[in-house]
Amino acid sequence: MPNSWDQYFSHYSDWDDAHCFNVRIELKFEEEVKRLGYAEYVSSNDIYLDSKYISNETLPKSKTYAKSNNEILLSFDVPYDWSIDTDWEDKALVLLGLCDEWVIDSSVEDK
Repeated sequence: MPNSWDQYFSHYSDWDDAHCFNVRIELKFEEEVKRLGYAEYVSSNDIYLDSKYISNETLPKSKTYAKSNNEILLSFDVPYDWSIDTDWEDKALVLLGLCDEWVIDSSVEDK
């Protein structure tokens, strides 16, 4: 079975090193996220931190997710031309196989 991110990363080829695409998903959809191929991100540096705090310094890498008490965070590389397309985020969610009903919000942010 292909992974959720395969279509996304095959669709784009030129990446913007200054930005990342973050998607917050309701925690109740964790099993669906796992079925898409994602695994929980656990950094050995973060083992002793309280799991309810997620910061930009501990963003998960593509193919993994960070979990807090209320949500799941997925983070992806952003294609260089993301800002040209006004509905790029919606298209990215479709390419990633993420259902709208799971998503709390999504945004492109500085790395």
